[in-house]
Amino acid sequence: MEKILVLLAAGKGERLRPFTETRPKPLLPILGEPLICRHLRLLLSRSSFDRVIVISSYMEDVLSKAIASCGFNVEVVSQGLELGTGHAILRALEHGGPGDYTIVYSDLYIAPEVYDLIVNLRSPGILASVADKPQDYGVLLVEDGKLKGIIEKPEGTPPSNLVFAGILRLDYDFIEYFRKLKPSPRGELEATDALTSIALDHDVSINVIPKGLWVDVGRPWDLLVANRIAMDRELKPMVKGEVHPTSILEGVVVVEEDAEIKPYTVIEGPAFIGRGVTVGPHAHIRPYTILLEGSHIGAFTQVKASIVMENAKAPHLNYVGDSVIGEHANLGAGTITANYRFDEATVKVTVKGVRVDSGLTKLGAMVGGYVRTGINVSILPGVKIGSRAWIWPGCVVNRDVEPGERFNCWAR
Repeated sequence: MEKILVLLAAGKGERLRPFTETRPKPLLPILGEPLICRHLRLLLSRSSFDRVIVISSYMEDVLSKAIASCGFNVEVVSQGLELGTGHAILRALEHGGPGDYTIVYSDLYIAPEVYDLIVNLRSPGILASVADKPQDYGVLLVEDGKLKGIIEKPEGTPPSNLVFAGILRLDYDFIEYFRKLKPSPRGELEATDALTSIALDHDVSINVIPKGLWVDVGRPWDLLVANRIAMDRELKPMVKGEVHPTSILEGVVVVEEDAEIKPYTVIEGPAFIGRGVTVGPHAHIRPYTILLEGSHIGAFTQVKASIVMENAKAPHLNYVGDSVIGEHANLGAGTITANYRFDEATVKVTVKGVRVDSGLTKLGAMVGGYVRTGINVSILPGVKIGSRAWIWPGCVVNRDVEPGERFNCWAR
């Protein structure tokens, strides 16, 4: 029987806006590596698969090119209409035919040791995780160690804090359970409904991922959380780029090839400086910062616990704190991100029109790709700026900015 690996990579990732306005969510980075490439690398290094299928829909060409650039040979299959996770799995089973399937949702951060659990999962089986907010996921009903059902995003008090982790193994013979799916109250064909039906007829094995080793990267700040876990667990010191002798590197710091650390720059680890990045002179990189390929942090700029994506620039007198700056964004001189509410409360963010508590007391701006800000712009905590927006000089950005918007606080 063929062993088939399936990565579910469809969906527009609307909760992850503004970053998914310019890239599909499986290409969001963990330590500079796209999530989907990370999954492929760590799974294929642990087990051999006869075939690898990626179910895609949104920005399919971009996704295919990125996977190819990572060096993996996969079958990219369009989901067509995005009818839910159950439909995506059905599409994979129909395309792949008879076989032994390992299925992984691609928008997850998983610590390296969890991949051993994945490749050793028994069919039919799932991985579960303990969640602080289980009502946001499919909550497991378990009796005597056996799966009895999964309640998708339950209202009221969840029956447990154990949730479906988006990882399963099953044989092709279970395809009928997915063919019989009906739309849920959310109007989707849910994989969790199929798993509930399977559990009525079969023993479904459950392996629990240890707490802190799994993150559903479903909202913008989850990307920060996942990368911080990865830095603590995976980062090893390495310096391949050029570091000026007057600069100081403390703790675990990675400086990749062709990066340049200019005079009188201080980098406090853990920190990841990607290929071709320039930092300084007189810059300060504080812990849990990730600077991706080709980005530039200039004179008298401080970056703290943030992700600066590819070719973005914070070149003059900027402060970037607990923020994500999208690819090719350019922050004008004196642009500041505030990362702490004046009332010291946790930071709230608007996600698909609903105010959501991030649970973080320190959270700055989420700035989309190709954004431009003028000089002396201030961005308040939890604000999202859509891709390709412009912010006029001297403005205080106290609300979300739409993609392509020209935010002019001086207009009358």
